[in-house]
Amino acid sequence: MCRLYVANGQDAGQMTRQLLEQIEIEQYIGENDSVALKPNLVVAKTFQSGATTNPDICAAVIEYLFERGRRNVSIIESSWVGEGTARAFKVCGYNDLAKKYGVELVDVKKDDMVECEYDGLKVDVSKRALETDYIINLPLIKGHCQTKVTCALKNMKGLISDKEKRRFHALGLSKPIAYLNKMICADFTIADGTCTDTTFEEGGNPTALNTMIAGSDSVLLDTYAAKMLGYCVSDVGYLKIAAEIGVGSSDLHSAQIVHINSEQKNVQVVRNGELEKAKALIRQDSACSACYSNLVSAMISTGADKQVRIGQGFREMTGEFGCGDCTKDFDDYVEGCPPSIEDIEKHLGKA
Repeated sequence: MCRLYVANGQDAGQMTRQLLEQIEIEQYIGENDSVALKPNLVVAKTFQSGATTNPDICAAVIEYLFERGRRNVSIIESSWVGEGTARAFKVCGYNDLAKKYGVELVDVKKDDMVECEYDGLKVDVSKRALETDYIINLPLIKGHCQTKVTCALKNMKGLISDKEKRRFHALGLSKPIAYLNKMICADFTIADGTCTDTTFEEGGNPTALNTMIAGSDSVLLDTYAAKMLGYCVSDVGYLKIAAEIGVGSSDLHSAQIVHINSEQKNVQVVRNGELEKAKALIRQDSACSACYSNLVSAMISTGADKQVRIGQGFREMTGEFGCGDCTKDFDDYVEGCPPSIEDIEKHLGKA
């Protein structure tokens, strides 16, 4: 029987330790095994923004493993296209973390890549990640303006190159995300729902869900997380595909849900009306997350009601107004790959 562990509270570090002590994760890790912790540091913003993983969670995992003789630990990540991972490590508090515990920070953008394949799809994946004995995924339970939800499965996208990230968007995101998890999938996941933006992956509207979820089945965990945010499996394209190809199970009814410190609590998730209004004005075709997210932020901040085209699908096409270098043949477009929020705001009429 598949099992998930759920903790409720406000202290992320304490909840992490409670989960690990309940599960006794060290029994699955050899004393000399290499362990990589994979947070979500998509942008250089502190966890209080609702965009990135609370470093207290990473610290609690490191301390727990060190106390049990598992000391070969690193932190591995790459931020999204247009953001420097080194900058994200610093801003999000992971440089201090690495110095305190003596663990290595691995920037996947600088790593060698190894070609992996599943069912005809070839993807270049981080060599360091593939060679790691045990991967602990530390994603957020977070909303996403394109896929609705981002959690365990989508967080593995940080283990591929920026070139591949762009290609994933050109392929529609859902299928390649699901297939990637057949090539490399986390051994264990602790999902952070203590301070997260339930509508937008770049943060800005942090919500305290006061919940953390742990388990070894990424599909099951993402199914639970999606339900928390008001979605079902069929609403999240990559989740549905991942279940179909056997990455894991999406059957919550057959799973055992263990609440380690309280009974399940209902979470009130409020949709962001401004976000939905902005998305309704955007026509996107294979847009990368950073470009799309910056456009949404600029449209919300300016209150613009302008129709905008964005994405790789508009290359060599014409139109009235576009965002990003993929729309350079339009009558008017915002330069950049991705363009900055400030540049988009100027084009939308904000001085």
